[in-house]
Amino acid sequence: MRILIFCYILIIGSPVFAYSLITKTVEWHKVRIFHVPKNDDYMVSVAARNEATSLKNLISESDAVAGINGAYFTPKDYTGKSDSTNTIRVVWWKGREFSTFFPDTGVNGLFWFLKDGTPILLQNNVWGDKKVRMNINSWRIMEVHNGIANFPILLMSGVNMIPKYIDAWLITEKMRVKATKSFICVTKIGDIKMGTITSISITDISLFIKQFWCVDAINLDSGWSLALYDRWKYIVWPGRNIMDAFIIKKK
Repeated sequence: MRILIFCYILIIGSPVFAYSLITKTVEWHKVRIFHVPKNDDYMVSVAARNEATSLKNLISESDAVAGINGAYFTPKDYTGKSDSTNTIRVVWWKGREFSTFFPDTGVNGLFWFLKDGTPILLQNNVWGDKKVRMNINSWRIMEVHNGIANFPILLMSGVNMIPKYIDAWLITEKMRVKATKSFICVTKIGDIKMGTITSISITDISLFIKQFWCVDAINLDSGWSLALYDRWKYIVWPGRNIMDAFIIKKK
């Protein structure tokens, strides 16, 4: 019996808690998704700057091992001016950085973390359009340890939020174009998944990621800002520098 158990351990291996990068094709879409289990040795956090830099630098500065680009910002190659962001950011290791309208997050969904790494979706839309005005965990906004906000919220408690934004005329034609998009979500069992999906419209992402057990999710920036980095190499190469990112680091 002992010999059989020993052989089983050699074949299966002892339990190892480590995030994984899943790359596969699903319904003709190539997906690259980081999976970080709830009780993993790794956790998801945030890195941010007030000026643009590479995803690689954001990860390195934070002693992290992997990450994905964060929220939409206005890059200088659009305007000729310095990079700027309307991201709602609360970054513990740099102190708290709030938007001009804090604590109002507008239509943005704030994907944030408690000090122990627990993820929670939050929105505090005080002055927004009544059609999309919501208060999701807004009473806990001062408990935010770190987080990034972006538009649109894809899923809230498993409900597809995109039709709500379509009714409010907030989903633009550019967003509807099929291209590589990125997202972050928390699953039914508290795991975090974040990654990219090729050739998909914003109108289809919510239902697509539900097959990965996502219940709360927000859209992340795409286009030239899209970047995925894992253990000293780019998986998705960026077209420009970025200002913030979701990162994976040791607890």
